[in-house]
Amino acid sequence: MRHIRHLTVAALLAAAVAAPVSAQVSFSPTVGAYLPTSNIADIVVGTDSIANVKQDVGLALGANLGIGLSSRVGLMFAGSYVPSQLSGTIGGDGSWSQSDANLFFGNANVTVFLIKPTSPVWIALSGGGSVVSRSGQAYDGWGGTTDVGGLAGATIGFNLGIVSLNLSATDYIYGAQFSKGLVETGEVMQNDILLGLGLGIPLGAKKTQAASQAFQQ
Repeated sequence: MRHIRHLTVAALLAAAVAAPVSAQVSFSPTVGAYLPTSNIADIVVGTDSIANVKQDVGLALGANLGIGLSSRVGLMFAGSYVPSQLSGTIGGDGSWSQSDANLFFGNANVTVFLIKPTSPVWIALSGGGSVVSRSGQAYDGWGGTTDVGGLAGATIGFNLGIVSLNLSATDYIYGAQFSKGLVETGEVMQNDILLGLGLGIPLGAKKTQAASQAFQQ
């Protein structure tokens, strides 16, 4: 995972240096859903499961900034906030929940357009680095609430004149591990899915260049 992170950072820096002065910039507010696919912690003693904890599904609100490097490649920077809560089981039968367990997702990625974004309908794939930060009363006193990882995503866009409507799915890939006093959980690999609906708005760009709509959540 560390090697992948280093390669991702190097690729993003290289792309940023190569960005032309005339690169098109766009902004996209987004709304969507956060879909966790696994528990964030499983506490096991021997072969007995003592407790498991999961983050609940939530609403994702965010914004993206896109920089078009060419007709096929762009840089995307994005952030999303998810108000959520924790839930889980204790001893296999008792259940509990705790509110105020919020998340922030941030990423920087390179996007490749399989179909040029000047087309009526376009498709793009993306990959890059990400950061996931947890906050709120549920995480007070716990260490390990910020994780760095990677991401992979796909987007389909529909040009509506100067603006575009974008539907995206992004997989945030990272390992979650927490500690508090003498308690430490094992690292659990996460694949957090963010589904997003965005409206791409070019900033000072020509209509034909609305391609670089910031869309990737």
